[in-house]
Amino acid sequence: MRAVVVLTAALAAAVSMTHAGRASIRLAQTSTVTNCMMTCNSQAATCQTTCLVPTTGSTTTAATGNATLNTACQATCTTQQISCQTTCARTSPSQ
Repeated sequence: MRAVVVLTAALAAAVSMTHAGRASIRLAQTSTVTNCMMTCNSQAATCQTTCLVPTTGSTTTAATGNATLNTACQATCTTQQISCQTTCARTSPSQ
């Protein structure tokens, strides 16, 4: 019986030391951060639509696939999106 008590006490001590060594639990993003990220995504989508250049002589719309993508424009939009999202993440209260 005494061995069971000692074993239980040792196990309890080991478990408490394991939990004590862990970092605190980080909270989920707030709706403010989520809204900020969604704004970045919306701005990026708007930017990316301006990167489509209709082919010359085409009478169809860009929706039919007869448009070319300006790669430099696309890269600029993506860079702006990442920068915006980084700013949002830095304002997160879980930091």
